[in-house]
Amino acid sequence: MMAGFYSGTDLATQTFYGFRLDNATGDLNVEIINDGSEVHIPQEGAIEADEYKAWVWSRDTLRFQWTDNGHLLVKFL
Repeated sequence: MMAGFYSGTDLATQTFYGFRLDNATGDLNVEIINDGSEVHIPQEGAIEADEYKAWVWSRDTLRFQWTDNGHLLVKFL
Protein backbone atom coordinates (compact mmCIF):
# COMPACT_ATOMS: atom_id res chain seq x y z
CA MET A 1 0.00 0.00 0.00
CA MET A 2 1.33 3.43 -0.94
CA ALA A 3 1.40 6.00 1.83
CA GLY A 4 1.97 9.09 -0.33
CA PHE A 5 2.77 12.44 1.19
CA TYR A 6 2.38 12.57 4.93
CA SER A 7 0.17 15.37 6.24
CA GLY A 8 0.38 14.66 9.98
CA THR A 9 2.77 16.08 12.53
CA ASP A 10 5.02 13.06 13.26
CA LEU A 11 7.82 13.76 10.79
CA ALA A 12 10.44 11.86 12.82
CA THR A 13 9.41 8.60 11.15
CA GLN A 14 9.45 10.06 7.62
CA THR A 15 12.22 10.44 5.06
CA PHE A 16 13.10 14.03 4.16
CA TYR A 17 13.90 15.00 0.55
CA GLY A 18 15.39 18.47 0.19
CA PHE A 19 16.13 20.14 -3.15
CA ARG A 20 19.08 22.50 -3.50
CA LEU A 21 20.07 24.33 -6.68
CA ASP A 22 23.75 25.11 -7.26
CA ASN A 23 23.58 28.63 -8.68
CA ALA A 24 27.11 28.40 -10.13
CA THR A 25 26.56 25.19 -12.14
CA GLY A 26 22.78 24.88 -12.38
CA ASP A 27 22.96 21.40 -10.82
CA LEU A 28 19.94 20.19 -8.87
CA ASN A 29 20.89 18.19 -5.77
CA VAL A 30 18.48 16.09 -3.73
CA GLU A 31 19.48 15.58 -0.11
CA ILE A 32 17.88 12.54 1.53
CA ILE A 33 17.75 12.42 5.33
CA ASN A 34 16.23 9.42 7.09
CA ASP A 35 18.42 8.98 10.15
CA GLY A 36 16.72 11.39 12.55
CA SER A 37 19.16 14.23 11.79
CA GLU A 38 17.93 17.77 12.27
CA VAL A 39 16.59 19.47 9.15
CA HIS A 40 16.95 23.25 8.73
CA ILE A 41 14.12 24.72 6.65
CA PRO A 42 14.65 28.28 5.37
CA GLN A 43 12.34 31.06 6.47
CA GLU A 44 9.67 31.94 3.96
CA GLY A 45 10.74 34.82 1.73
CA ALA A 46 14.37 34.68 2.86
CA ILE A 47 15.88 31.70 1.04
CA GLU A 48 19.68 31.92 0.74
CA ALA A 49 21.60 30.45 -2.20
CA ASP A 50 22.75 27.36 -0.26
CA GLU A 51 19.36 26.54 1.34
CA TYR A 52 16.61 24.17 0.22
CA LYS A 53 14.43 25.56 -2.57
CA ALA A 54 11.79 22.87 -2.02
CA TRP A 55 11.32 19.88 0.28
CA VAL A 56 8.97 17.02 1.08
CA TRP A 57 8.63 14.27 3.69
CA SER A 58 7.35 10.84 2.69
CA ARG A 59 6.86 7.40 4.21
CA ASP A 60 7.48 5.88 0.78
CA THR A 61 10.82 5.78 -1.00
CA LEU A 62 10.94 8.32 -3.82
CA ARG A 63 12.95 7.87 -7.01
CA PHE A 64 13.75 10.82 -9.24
CA GLN A 65 14.61 10.82 -12.94
CA TRP A 66 14.64 13.30 -15.79
CA THR A 67 12.21 12.78 -18.68
CA ASP A 68 13.21 13.20 -22.32
CA ASN A 69 11.70 16.71 -22.34
CA GLY A 70 13.63 17.87 -19.25
CA HIS A 71 10.96 17.46 -16.59
CA LEU A 72 11.72 15.87 -13.23
CA LEU A 73 9.70 12.70 -12.69
CA VAL A 74 9.04 11.43 -9.15
CA LYS A 75 8.09 7.78 -8.60
CA PHE A 76 6.79 6.32 -5.35
CA LEU A 77 8.33 2.91 -4.65
